[in-house]
Amino acid sequence: MKKLNHALACGCSVISLAFAFSTPAFAQATIAPPPPVPSASPTSSGVRPATAGDRAPEQSSDAVEAAQTAAPAAAAQTNAPTDAIVITGTSIRGVAPVGSNLISVGRQAIEQTGVQTVQQILKTVPAVVGLGSAGQGAFGSADASGTNAPTIHGLGASASNSTLIIIDGHRFPLAGVNHALADPNIIPPNAIERVEVLPDGASSVYGSDAVAGVINFITRRRFNGVEVSGQVGFAKNYRTQQGGIVAGRTWDSGWLLGAYNYSHRSALAYRSRSYLDAFNADEAQAAGIDLSSVTAQNRANLGSFNCDPATIQIGSTVYRSDGTTYGNPVSNAQANAFCDVNQYSDLLPDEKRNNFLLKGEQQVGDSLTVGVDFVYSNLTDYTRTSRASGGTAVQTTVYGPGSTPPAGASINPFFVTVPGTTATSYTVRFSGDQLLGPGAYNRAGEKIWYVYPHAEYKFSENWRASAGLVIGESDSISRDVGRLCTSCAVLALNGGPVSLPSGQSVTASPLTAANALDVWRLGGANLTSATIRQALTDSTVDQDTKQGFEQFRAQVNGDVLQLPAGMLKLAVGGEYMHYTIGQTRTGPNGLGRASTNSTYLHLDYKRNTKSAFAEVYIPVINADMHVPGVYSLDLNLAGRYDKYSDFGSTKNPKIGANWEVVRGVRLRGSWAKSFVAPALTSYGADSLGTTAETNVANGPTNLAVPIATYPSVTSIPGVVCNTTTCTIGTAAIRGLQLNGGNAALQPQKGRTWSLGGDILPSLLHGLRLSATWWHNEIKGGITAPQAAFAVLGDPSRLTLFPGGVTGSSPALQALLAGRPIATTITGTYYYVYSFQQGNVLNLTAEGIDGEAYYRHNTRWGGVDVDLSVSYKTKFDQSFGSGPKFSVLNTTGFNTTFPSIKLDLRGNVGVDVGPVRGVLYVNHTGKYKNWSGNAINPVVITGGVPSGGDPVKAFTTFDGHIDFKLPGDRLTFLPKATIYLDVVNIGNKKPPFYNNTNGGYDPFSGNPLGRVVSVGLRSRW
Repeated sequence: MKKLNHALACGCSVISLAFAFSTPAFAQATIAPPPPVPSASPTSSGVRPATAGDRAPEQSSDAVEAAQTAAPAAAAQTNAPTDAIVITGTSIRGVAPVGSNLISVGRQAIEQTGVQTVQQILKTVPAVVGLGSAGQGAFGSADASGTNAPTIHGLGASASNSTLIIIDGHRFPLAGVNHALADPNIIPPNAIERVEVLPDGASSVYGSDAVAGVINFITRRRFNGVEVSGQVGFAKNYRTQQGGIVAGRTWDSGWLLGAYNYSHRSALAYRSRSYLDAFNADEAQAAGIDLSSVTAQNRANLGSFNCDPATIQIGSTVYRSDGTTYGNPVSNAQANAFCDVNQYSDLLPDEKRNNFLLKGEQQVGDSLTVGVDFVYSNLTDYTRTSRASGGTAVQTTVYGPGSTPPAGASINPFFVTVPGTTATSYTVRFSGDQLLGPGAYNRAGEKIWYVYPHAEYKFSENWRASAGLVIGESDSISRDVGRLCTSCAVLALNGGPVSLPSGQSVTASPLTAANALDVWRLGGANLTSATIRQALTDSTVDQDTKQGFEQFRAQVNGDVLQLPAGMLKLAVGGEYMHYTIGQTRTGPNGLGRASTNSTYLHLDYKRNTKSAFAEVYIPVINADMHVPGVYSLDLNLAGRYDKYSDFGSTKNPKIGANWEVVRGVRLRGSWAKSFVAPALTSYGADSLGTTAETNVANGPTNLAVPIATYPSVTSIPGVVCNTTTCTIGTAAIRGLQLNGGNAALQPQKGRTWSLGGDILPSLLHGLRLSATWWHNEIKGGITAPQAAFAVLGDPSRLTLFPGGVTGSSPALQALLAGRPIATTITGTYYYVYSFQQGNVLNLTAEGIDGEAYYRHNTRWGGVDVDLSVSYKTKFDQSFGSGPKFSVLNTTGFNTTFPSIKLDLRGNVGVDVGPVRGVLYVNHTGKYKNWSGNAINPVVITGGVPSGGDPVKAFTTFDGHIDFKLPGDRLTFLPKATIYLDVVNIGNKKPPFYNNTNGGYDPFSGNPLGRVVSVGLRSRW
């Protein structure tokens, strides 16, 4: 209620305005329905034009079912007036978006892929990243809460997203523990009527985030009756369940609809797939990877020295604590023999979702229509984890009899001398998995709700006003339990001392059998006490982030002037948005048990935005004018002004044109400016840009600094230089690093253009061809660049102190002021590197999206063929003023910005009477692994990367078959369909890709293998 009062206090009353808002951000398009065909002939099972075969609000559910049997028609080409269809990309009522390519996945296509989440629907669109992915867990967002963040053409994700996600044309609450991202999976999949993807800049209509484009999830309406569905799925060591219900009622003046969906997808353990935790030499050789470069630090499995009881290093030799010796460097196979850090871990979480939607509309009198939508979603992820955080072991020096420990440290009473050596102290690495066994886990999730009252007032047949208010909130959590308490392990291995930058310190000296850690003895022979074992798992980290959201939008829409070619149409309006974030974190402070030694952090963020927009549709030429070479010509002009409470304002125009050369052959083009506002979790909660990641840590090591840019670097004592660079970040030349947000951030600026064409030949009904050449530029993208690029492209990020400074230096204190210190400030420092987020990334991407569709109807049914492809031709980037280089056809270099050249999806469908069968093909072309785990390392020379591992192309086949049960014989199931879906029919494993999550690329590969699902759907 408090949020509602706040919105009303801003003058945002929906009722008092008596306006309508039945989808404010896009038109109620006016596409004539396609011609009827026999009921046995379904629509395309793949990607479809947004306007073909979609339901009109006035239709009953039976009428909709009949309409959905129609094939795509030439209506997709027209701008004929009607109120029936909601279209993404324009505020104008009565026209489809001009100049842009609009991709749609309809209800039947959704039902023919056995989806359990909205994320799985998007896998059918090659222009959206993740064609081959599992889409389970925090795909594309790297957020511990499990938030999904779909992106178009790989342009932006993680901390912010250059793809705008909306539901029924409006925004909704953002989610994430450390990020602020829109997760469309809050909608029950059985409530989705269709999904529209607009891969074109659209900030002129929608404001922030729409640089790469817009994904709009349009929910069902005017549904009569009850529809229930359920399915179960099976794969090796993997299970899924789904159940849902949709119920609705329509009457002359309104309608009401409710939907609920439950989805459960089981966890996938690393050990359930052999290629996830074991190096496969055959795969690496087939991929052309040079195995001679493999070392323990550049491994191609997930084996490591982070074992337990322990690994021991004396000089350059590594031992197991049981006495087994391995030389250094260690071969890949030997590293794997040490231990598997993921032996008790899950690759994919156990995921449960409960989604609920309730919506309705009622006409009041002849002119006013009011409505309200309510959505609630609850996601829970449970993931088993390694005891060692991220698989990284505790590493410390252990002292035995005959040694002289430093002050505060102690001799470990369990110390064992390695046979054949005389060392009385050595380095120990310890992870805890074998000693402590399974039991560490992460429980994460998000609860999201919103309510959306809206109204429309009809002044006349041609003029309407609309308004709507979205109020909602998300609560994202992550709870990490049972990980190894690092400081507890250090104290129990050598007695300490463990110190904090604040000056706090703790020791456990002297060590005794009661408080020491035994890492030398296996199983029941281990001498570690129960008290210490319990302390080693006392490390709980809790994160809880609440994000509030309010959006009010109003607009008027109507006909302005009758031109020779048609009616000039206008839409004008305004918008107000308010965001809040409350971020809380508790966890160990590094002095021992979390239950008695924890830190607490709470940050509050807020922002509001005021906007105004206008759009005009201009018909220039129509068929009746008989202009040679021009069957029709339409223009669209749009513009928007946004004023933010923190960083300032932006202005973004767009121009679009459709030129129909002859009937059925259309050329189109658009040009636009767009932007992405800095995410609040990047901008920060105060003038320092403080976020949950803000701190001061040790600086980057072995940093090559160009002398031309930083001439004073040669004055640092003992620095090693060549003719162009000097190396700092060595043991003798130490530095510090600033991490976190940045209150000086400005919007990411985008500029897009596209040229395309559509062909629907009148002589060959059922054929549709479409192609679009798109171009997208992002200037000042927000990221924290690697130091090697930052020192070249943004000299302000590196501050040198050639004579050295200490922690008490005023110059150093000025840089560190107000930031938490995550390292001990001692001795002399020669540089400070800013790893804060900044407007430093510049991207230029181009490519071609295309589709070919054909359907042929026969007396016995029909056949349809669909092929959709997304092919990138350019993906250039630079950091600041640094050199430009290509990352085309790579993944990993920009983490969540994959730039794979080719993604393709095709299908062939056949329907005979009550039976429908579809065979799908999914193909991702070959590319390169440019991640930090590539076996052939990515080498950066002069700011330009090269190297990396080749990754083979990946092709899989999926299948669907459904059978409509005879309603006249099964009266209790009058409209029932049973279906079978098989994903990855050939059970093909993904190509080898070396990374820390297993031997596959999560953006293009799927570790699940063959998944078989059977289900039933019925309506009454």
